[in-house]
Amino acid sequence: MAKDVLDVEFCRRFFPALKNGVAYFENAGGSYVPQQVVDRLQAYMSECQNQPAWAFRSSQDATQRLEGAHRLFAEMIGAERDEIVIGPSTTLNVYILAQGLRPNFAPGDEIIVTNQDHEANGGAWRRLEEFGIVVRQWSIDPVSGLLDLAELDGLLNKKTRLLCFPHVSNVVGSINPVAEIAAKARRVGALTCVDGVAYAAHGLIDVKDWDVDFYLFSLYKIYGPHLALMYGKREAIALCRNQNHYFHENNPPETIHPGGLNYESVAALSGVGDYFDALYEHHFGGEANDPKTRLQAVFRLIEGHEGRCQTRFLDYLRSRADIRIIGDASGDREKRMPTISFSLDDWRSRDLAQGLADKDIAVGHGHFYGHRCVRALGYDDPEDGVVRVSMVHYTSLEEVDQLISAMDELLSS
Repeated sequence: MAKDVLDVEFCRRFFPALKNGVAYFENAGGSYVPQQVVDRLQAYMSECQNQPAWAFRSSQDATQRLEGAHRLFAEMIGAERDEIVIGPSTTLNVYILAQGLRPNFAPGDEIIVTNQDHEANGGAWRRLEEFGIVVRQWSIDPVSGLLDLAELDGLLNKKTRLLCFPHVSNVVGSINPVAEIAAKARRVGALTCVDGVAYAAHGLIDVKDWDVDFYLFSLYKIYGPHLALMYGKREAIALCRNQNHYFHENNPPETIHPGGLNYESVAALSGVGDYFDALYEHHFGGEANDPKTRLQAVFRLIEGHEGRCQTRFLDYLRSRADIRIIGDASGDREKRMPTISFSLDDWRSRDLAQGLADKDIAVGHGHFYGHRCVRALGYDDPEDGVVRVSMVHYTSLEEVDQLISAMDELLSS
């Protein structure tokens, strides 16, 4: 019988790291991995740890595992296999992309970036100023941390060649309307580059429906190994100057993928699909022929549970006059994801994070590579910055209550 509420205890049994006794609220920095990913990694290293693409059997086996992982994630985000590359990090993927696109820009052309972004989707583009490219900033509201679409309208013009922005800021947590923003960019002939790192673990990605040119996210924040994925439309990738060996000149997407793969980690990505399959079969039974239908069903459960978790915590934060919440404070799943940053009137962020750590509760503090964002929000010391509580679907409501109780105890001391 189909279930309409996520069985969190079932989910948690697949994550070995959850057995360490720590209530883990730093998932935006990197999620835990399910046993299926560990098993896929071990199997690759045990059975076919060699170069793929040769004629011998173990090499062919390796090829199939690597291709399977690529096709899985292409399918998960609505892309074609030749529209994705898997690299070591989103920061490096953006840097390579920036170098690949640079020859298309002339002095005086304009790129729009935000100060809401992780520096990965800002720094590489800002560096192009040395080539005469004009970088314009779409700035956040210094109180709410939100981006105003009306301000974007004033920035876009016939000189705009590229618009870079986050789907969800890893500091602010609020959701930016990707399809609407991409449509605005297209109207002036500009490309779009979207940082989806803080979105990918929480909602289904559909790059075709959103009609973005480039979309990037970190796979180690969606239950995989420390790797990152970059999507690019075929025609957008074709614009990029080759960044690989010269003999890959006419071989996209290898043109924006210099260096070899971390084979065992890429092969392990198929374990993410195994895990989602296990969730579908447990909650809905049998098999749906369409993998997209299966994922949609699972993510509906994930979204419902995460919504309950973030609402409970935000309700608590709103109850305290001494806490400043960054981004939307309502808990509305249509407006934000469960990455929640805040600060306290009379506490340094690092001190609260340490106090919670002493109680076996893991949270982060600082700027989280959103240095410009934290400064724009008025924090003069970004290294102290904000406290960030970030949840995913295996976060239990009991852990949220544990966090609230611990904060109450610390703040009353």
